[in-house]
Amino acid sequence: MLTCITIPSCMHHDGNLNISYSESDHYYSMKADFSKSKTRDVEEYMDRRIGTLSNMSFVNSRIDGTLALDDHTTFYIKKYPGYVEIKLDKDKNSGDGYQHIKSMCEGIKKVLTK
Repeated sequence: MLTCITIPSCMHHDGNLNISYSESDHYYSMKADFSKSKTRDVEEYMDRRIGTLSNMSFVNSRIDGTLALDDHTTFYIKKYPGYVEIKLDKDKNSGDGYQHIKSMCEGIKKVLTK
């Protein structure tokens, strides 16, 4: 059975904010287009959520590739000022790894809307 959930984008008063989440039996993904002025807030949040656990920093970085965390969670990330895309293959990750990345992605929306 294939389940797909998509949460539509939203607008924010600080400029355009477009966030979408998609989930199926095999993948979880998030895409966010946002004001470049919020980039540092998102990067620091990602550092707190997953960067410190794997001795990496997202601040002032451009990324387009697969990352592997110390807990063996792997995911694709594309990140540059004003944009973050994350895609996680559920079949290649533990339930804990999936929940950790999903929670971080949901938290990014909170960072962008405060």
